[in-house]
Amino acid sequence: MPHIMAKAWGLGLAFIAAAALALALRPDLRLAARVAWNDPRLLPAFVGATRVHYEPEARACAQAVAEIAPRAIAQIETVHGRAFAQPPIVGVYASFENYASANAMDDPGIAAVTRAGIALLSPTLCSDERDRLEGVLTHELSHVHLSGWRPFGAPHPPQWFTEGLAVMASNGGGAEGISDEEAARAIRDGYRVVLDGRRWIDFAALGFEREPPRDPTRSALTQRQRLAYRQAGLFVAWLRRRNETAFLHLLRALEAGEAFEPSFKNAFGDDAQRLWRRLNSDLSDRSDAN
Repeated sequence: MPHIMAKAWGLGLAFIAAAALALALRPDLRLAARVAWNDPRLLPAFVGATRVHYEPEARACAQAVAEIAPRAIAQIETVHGRAFAQPPIVGVYASFENYASANAMDDPGIAAVTRAGIALLSPTLCSDERDRLEGVLTHELSHVHLSGWRPFGAPHPPQWFTEGLAVMASNGGGAEGISDEEAARAIRDGYRVVLDGRRWIDFAALGFEREPPRDPTRSALTQRQRLAYRQAGLFVAWLRRRNETAFLHLLRALEAGEAFEPSFKNAFGDDAQRLWRRLNSDLSDRSDAN
C-alpha cells in the first residue's frame, strides 16, 4: 500500500509538473487558464439582470449597467443585423487590481476589454470616466456579438475592422473626444491610420502615414488611439452606407468563421485597401470642392 500511494503521489507531481511546463511553453494556455481563474461569472449576478456580474463594491455601477444594457443590446443587434448568439455577459469591477487580472493583460488603464465573449468594464467607467460608460459598453457588446457567432479557432478579422465596427455601431464609443469631422480632416491632411494586420491593443505602435500633431490637452496614447479608432469607424460606416447588403454579407461570412480578405472582396467586389484609398480620395475631393 505505501508503494502504491508513493507511486500515485509521484504521478500526481508529474502531472502538475507537466501542466506547469505546458503553461510555461504555451502563452495561449496561460492566458486561457488566467481568464478561467478570473471568470466574472464567478461574481454575484445583479438581481433582475442576471447577465450582469459585479464585485460587491461596484453594485451602483452594476445597476447603471443593467439599466443601459437593454438599449445597448438593441442598438448592436440593429447595426449587426441579427440577435446575439447568446445573451451577453458583462463583468463590472470596483478593484483596478482585480480588473487587471480579469482582463489578462495586467493593465488597469484600459477602460474595457472583451475576453472569451464577455465584456469586462474597468472601475474608471463608474468614476472618472462615467460619461463614457454607455458608449464603451455598447462598443464592447459589438465585440461580444461578433465573437459569439464565430466558431472556435476561426481566423480573426483585422483589428482595424473590429474596432471600426464597434466605434460605428456604438455611435463613437471608444473614440470619444474625436469627431467624424476631425477624423476626416486628419485623413485629408495626410494623418491617416494604416489599416493593416497589426494589433491595435498597443496604442503606441499604431501606424499612421504621417505622425499626427500632438494635442496638449490629451495624452499622446489617448490621442493616437481615439484618432485611429475614429478613422476606422469612419471607414466602416462609409462601407455600410455604400452598400448595406454587402456589409451584412461580410458580417455573416465572418460570423461563420471565414477569412476576412476573401470575404471582404466577395462582399464588396474589391479589396479593403483599395476602398480605403477611395474614401481618402473622396474626402480630399469634397474638401477641394468647398
